Amino acid sequence: MPANTPKMLFSLQDFTKKEKGLFALILLFFVTLYFAHLSGVNSVVTGLLVVYSFTLSSLKEKWETLKQRPYIQGMLLFFLALVISTLLSDDIARGLHHLKIRLPLLLFPASLGLLQLRKVFKDKVLLSFAVITTLVALVCIGSSIYAASTAHRTDYLYNDALTGITRQQSIYMALATNIALFIFAKEIFFGRSKYKMGMLLAVVLLFAFSYLLASRIMFALLLLATLGFSFYYIIKERKILEGLTLVLGLAIGTVVINKLMPSTFNRYKELTYRSFDFESRGKESHYNMAITPDQWNGANFRLAAWTCGLEVFQTSPIKGVDLGDKDAVLLEKYKEKKFYMAIETDKNVHSNYLDILFSLGVIGFILYVIAWLILPLLSAYQNQNGFAILVIFTFAVAWITEVYFGKNFGTMLVGFFVPFVLANGSKTKIPG
Repeated sequence: MPANTPKMLFSLQDFTKKEKGLFALILLFFVTLYFAHLSGVNSVVTGLLVVYSFTLSSLKEKWETLKQRPYIQGMLLFFLALVISTLLSDDIARGLHHLKIRLPLLLFPASLGLLQLRKVFKDKVLLSFAVITTLVALVCIGSSIYAASTAHRTDYLYNDALTGITRQQSIYMALATNIALFIFAKEIFFGRSKYKMGMLLAVVLLFAFSYLLASRIMFALLLLATLGFSFYYIIKERKILEGLTLVLGLAIGTVVINKLMPSTFNRYKELTYRSFDFESRGKESHYNMAITPDQWNGANFRLAAWTCGLEVFQTSPIKGVDLGDKDAVLLEKYKEKKFYMAIETDKNVHSNYLDILFSLGVIGFILYVIAWLILPLLSAYQNQNGFAILVIFTFAVAWITEVYFGKNFGTMLVGFFVPFVLANGSKTKIPG
């Protein structure tokens, strides 16, 4: 039976015993990853997953695979740069703390990233992630509706309050939601599953969930990806009705949600207020309050923080201020600017690119861009892996406005997904 039939997509019958073990650990990893209070369990599961993955091929096979995957070489070199920066830090203990958070950037590329994975296995894992994400979204929505109705506060339905039960920040959940939506779209339009209607319902739910999470950059990317795919589908596939239906459904859905829950649109209104005064004592804006020019919001705060980050970078442009010292140096810059809001709320620089630039310098930044963007995108292009290109591009956009390498959830998502979606397909099963 062909590997891409509906039966095989939802069945483990064609998996070897070792593939079944790997699949089970990955599923457990996904489930525990979403809930911050299960971080201890997730760490254990991650360790088991890494060790188990590492045992599925010989050292000789790993070496041969490593030579064939320059992006893995780059990822390992980037982590070496993090280690060196930690050792050069005045505060090595703080550097080790940051290094621990970034461990998935080493562990997953060195284990899962060196495996030969069959397409049917990868498709099953990806679809399982999308299903788990949908279930988590349902739990979040259900718990938020209950909390909002009990407390008579509609703001419990938005942003970080929406993901309160998971104790994860909405920005990270929004990125995971985007990936889940892309997985469902890939299966709906190019797969052969008999469950497409259920997937379509999941897509509608996740779209609404993404809007309520109120991550401006992730929802904007989602809209652009949907519009871009719609036009591609109309022009390339000559599916005019389906493409127009996508565009119309997107427009209607956004208007309906905005009409029913107008407070969520405040997150987007903030973008019109970009001026800032470092010394301002204005309140931090909230989606459930009126937006005024004197407030700190997501837009003007980031512009202020990025200004500080760039000035820190200029003090040590080649090697950076080092991983263990970056927080203290940034805090000193905040104090110099009398940036009271950032000091009192312990804000980071809110950009993965800028965080790496001023902590590791130009050398580390170049390694980062090559290892986690250029080489992965080149590999995906060479293998005509459009889905991998979309996933990597999603991470690239997300990194603009948030320090994803500063949170376990962020490094876990990046460390797992980039090597996984790039793993070359193999016609042979994992032995055993």
